[in-house]
Parts: sequence; structure tokens; C-alpha cells
Amino acid sequence: MNERQALSVIEEMITKAKEDIKDNGFYFLFWGWLVFCAAAINYYLLVFTSFNVHGLPWIILMPLGGIVTVIAGLRERKKIPVVQTYISYMMKYMVWAFSISLIVVCFSMPAGQQWKAFYPTIMVVYAIWLFVSGGLLKFKPLVCGGILNWVLAAIGFIFPSTETHLLLIAAAVFGGYIIPGYLLKQRYHKHVQGA
Repeated sequence: MNERQALSVIEEMITKAKEDIKDNGFYFLFWGWLVFCAAAINYYLLVFTSFNVHGLPWIILMPLGGIVTVIAGLRERKKIPVVQTYISYMMKYMVWAFSISLIVVCFSMPAGQQWKAFYPTIMVVYAIWLFVSGGLLKFKPLVCGGILNWVLAAIGFIFPSTETHLLLIAAAVFGGYIIPGYLLKQRYHKHVQGA
């Protein structure tokens, strides 16, 4: 391999790494709106109706969201090249760590009085995901969304009412997922148009 070929390989790797950090925001928007709707409907049922199963939106929407995410992930996997960059490798592990942590909290936390800490704990898990993802993708709105989730989680631990927690988690996903998701989508489209 001569110098020109070596430079070409390095240039190709740099280009691939730059493309790899682009995210179209789909998952942030999808889960942001899904959690926002579940929290809003749950809040409405809890505060304004006598419906006993006010957690029903979570029971219905979260498994449906999981199914949509798996299908979208499988479709996306077909488009991804075999070669992975360091960032894509790290994001894969970050997704697994986030998903497993979320499952552990969701299925372990609701025992007894710990339920009062459930939503703030979920926001802490969201914060870690957003903060690290924002750093890996070099996207400050996600980092700020992570910080927002930590702040709102702290408020949730101080004020342990379910009604407050539902409003806080709605605000957390709006500021941490939805707004950055639209900004990511905008950045992605600019990147695609410029390519």
C-alpha cells in the first residue's frame, strides 16, 4: 500500500465516521411523543376521571412502542454496512445498557412504597441515556436534555406525588427527547441535502 492509498483509506474512514454520527431523530421523537402521550393521558385519567386503571396508557402504549422499535431496528439493520465505527459500536452498547436498566427499573421498582420513586428513577435513567448519546453524537441539545432530566428527577424525589411525577416526566421527555429529536431530524436532513 503506497502513501496515496493509505491516505485514501484514512479519508474514507473519516468520512464514514462523520456519517455515522448522524442520527435522524426517529427514536427520540417516537419515544418522546409516546411517553408524553402516556403521561398526559395517565394524568388526565388520574385527576379528572374516576377510572380505576389510570396506568392503562402505559400498559398499552409501551409494549406497542417496543414492537414498533424492534421492527424499525430490524429494517434499519439491513441498511447498515458491515463495517462499524467506534461511535456506532459504543452506541450499540449504550442502547443495550439503557434498555436493560429501564427494564430492571420498570419490573423491580413498583414494589411497595418504592413506587413513589419510580418516575424520578426513570428520569435518571433517561438522563444518562441522553447525556451519553449527546456526547457520542456530538449534539448538545441531547446533553442539555440529559441535564434537564436530572433536574426534574431531583424535583420528583423532593415532591413524591404521582400527579407531579406525571407532569415532570412529560416535561422531561418534551425537553429531553422531543425538542432534540426535531433538531436531530433537521440536522440529518441538512446533512443528507449537503451530501
